[in-house]
Amino acid sequence: MADRILTGCAGLDEVLGGGIPVNTISVIMGAPGTGKTLLAEQLAFANATAEAPALYLTTLSEPLDKFIVHGQTHRFFDTAKVGVSVLYEDLGLMLRQSGVDQLPDLVTNLLMERRPRFVFIDSFKALTELLVTPQERRTVIYDLASVLSSYQCTSFLVGEYAQETMTELPEFAIADVVLQLLKYSTNVREQRFLRVEKLRGSSSIPGMHAFSINGDGVEVYPRLLTPKTSPTYSQRLERVATGISNLDGMIAEGFWRGSTTLVAGPTGSGKTIIGLHFITEGALKGEQGLYVGFQENPMQLSRTMKNFGWEPDKLLPGGGFDLLYRSPVELQLDTITSEIFRRVREGKIKRVVIDALGDLERSSMDRQRFADFIYALTQWFAAENVTCLMMYELTNLFEVHGISDQEVSNMADNVILLRFKAGPEMQRTLRIIKTRGSAHDNREHDLQITNKGVIVKKV
Repeated sequence: MADRILTGCAGLDEVLGGGIPVNTISVIMGAPGTGKTLLAEQLAFANATAEAPALYLTTLSEPLDKFIVHGQTHRFFDTAKVGVSVLYEDLGLMLRQSGVDQLPDLVTNLLMERRPRFVFIDSFKALTELLVTPQERRTVIYDLASVLSSYQCTSFLVGEYAQETMTELPEFAIADVVLQLLKYSTNVREQRFLRVEKLRGSSSIPGMHAFSINGDGVEVYPRLLTPKTSPTYSQRLERVATGISNLDGMIAEGFWRGSTTLVAGPTGSGKTIIGLHFITEGALKGEQGLYVGFQENPMQLSRTMKNFGWEPDKLLPGGGFDLLYRSPVELQLDTITSEIFRRVREGKIKRVVIDALGDLERSSMDRQRFADFIYALTQWFAAENVTCLMMYELTNLFEVHGISDQEVSNMADNVILLRFKAGPEMQRTLRIIKTRGSAHDNREHDLQITNKGVIVKKV
């Protein structure tokens, strides 16, 4: 495999299979405001040294002073490197004096003078728009590509390109790597995605990868894929207890280790309490658990636990009960996945509760992708031997005609249905719809919430 340079973003390096191949030409494309310049500067500062400097050439899109001022707002920007290993030049000013057809010659002179190992031209599209005819554009870009390739440097052409221009413009033909940055906005949230459109001679993780912009710069969250190999199980099959009176006996002493259980029911039916039971039982038995919640903040959850006699001060944090809370307003599907698996891969987490899937589903801009996400998630939990409970809220209190629109119930190993009996007291009930590879009690049982938690009443 060809040598690679790291991008300064671990998630993007993972998507690219290790980083950007050296001595290649990359195009970083996207609409204004998607984060192209930020990613380019992050790349420059991550790789530049005094012995292998980066040459950042600004053009006609933004004054050089603004580039530097904006970059300083991020932690990767090291002012000590400016003028030493990260060299800024106003290429736009030079071309206004000589003409854009002199671009290859001007770049050649800068390469000979500055001796960079990394070259950035931002915005490249703003320059090439000055070329009058398609023939002139193709000739100048071909000559520039020849210069960059013969000089043996890793180059980046940044521009506000639209998707349809990829088949029309010559810069995409000469590029070895094409990274597209996208931004989708609604009235309530904004989501950013990165896609590898081209990676010559190498493979990458396909599809759309969410990314965010923060104080560190660009942070990419690789799309969750199904494990490459099927999970293997030891001959010693284990059961996992929920800690709920009489429920474990309905499933032959508990769920299989590494299984995923869907707990579906209307609001107030007991889903959250069942999840708390499950994580708390694991913590008391020395099994680290992770509770992923989107509705109740840590203070609310702590209060609920105290009401049922659990001791959140001892369990949270460091007592076997980890909490991952995100507001449903700012929720982003891939960021949650990334954080869950970061904690799981540390090797401590054995139980996970996701409360609730509906919030994740609403955060996804592609409903089919959400179904694929859930399948991959269940397979990863199986491969990591992590037992998971996923909560799903139903809209009908009394009559249930389907569990979910995304066939999540088909992917789950176990399905537990909670509902209310119509009547003056609205009695809660619990029924096990299915358990994969195990016998179970499929009768409907009354479910009671007491000051000690949840109790399943035997029929």
